[in-house]
Order: sequence, then structure tokens, then C-alpha cells
Amino acid sequence: MSNTINLAAYLRSYADNKESVTVKGKTIQECLNYLIKQHPGLKKMLFDQDGQLHNYVSIFAANEIVYADQMDKPAKDGDTIHILYIIGGG
Repeated sequence: MSNTINLAAYLRSYADNKESVTVKGKTIQECLNYLIKQHPGLKKMLFDQDGQLHNYVSIFAANEIVYADQMDKPAKDGDTIHILYIIGGG
């Protein structure tokens, strides 16, 4: 299975300045693991010390949000996965 992960501009420096990366995986978590295997610097940007997705990271797949407790959601062949940061402030 082959999928594409699109990276927000502020994450690209951790992935050789690539806008997107082709990954393999049957679930969203497997796809992210494959991404980190290729670009280890992204791990600290996406996951905390316990391996949990940072609460300010948003994952979208097949035009739907994937919450941290849904990382085992199937990734269909050809899906595009988007990684974004939630920006807050006042």
C-alpha cells in the first residue's frame, strides 16, 4: 500500500524540505511510523516522549480528521494524509 503524507511548511525542514512523502502502511499509525523511519527528526515534532501524538498536531486522512485515539484507522491505498499544527492564541 502506498500513500502520500503532505507536510505543512513548518515541518518540511525535518523532511529534506519535501512538501510530501510517499509512505507505506495499512493504518494511519503505520504510515506515520514509516514517515519517521525515513525522517527521524519529525518524531519529536509529532509525538511526545510517551509516543502519543502531540495535542497540537492534527492528522487528516481521506478528508476526515483522525484523532489521537484513532491512529489504528485503516489507510486505504492511495490516500493522502495531511499533518497540520493547531494554532491558538488570543
